Amino acid sequence: MAYLSFEQVTATSSVKDSSDLTIPVKATHAELQASGNNVAYTMDGSTDPTVSSGMTLVTTNAPKLFLIEDIRNIRFIRFGGSDGNLNIHYLAGRDV
Repeated sequence: MAYLSFEQVTATSSVKDSSDLTIPVKATHAELQASGNNVAYTMDGSTDPTVSSGMTLVTTNAPKLFLIEDIRNIRFIRFGGSDGNLNIHYLAGRDV
């Protein structure tokens, strides 16, 4: 896969979605990692994440790879009392 770009979006107490991201046209995958605080997320396009529902990106875990179609449906929020960051590498090409 070829690296396209990096983006860091602040995860706050307000739910954010893919409209808050700058997804490159040629992107086929995205690698996500949380920093500063854990990030709760969903990828069904309609369910808002909370600290008790959805999946969690933990700051101490390695980045996770997702298809860009899933990222187009993401909703995310900070996991605790302070803001965190959703770090994103956008990639193009085939899975490995």
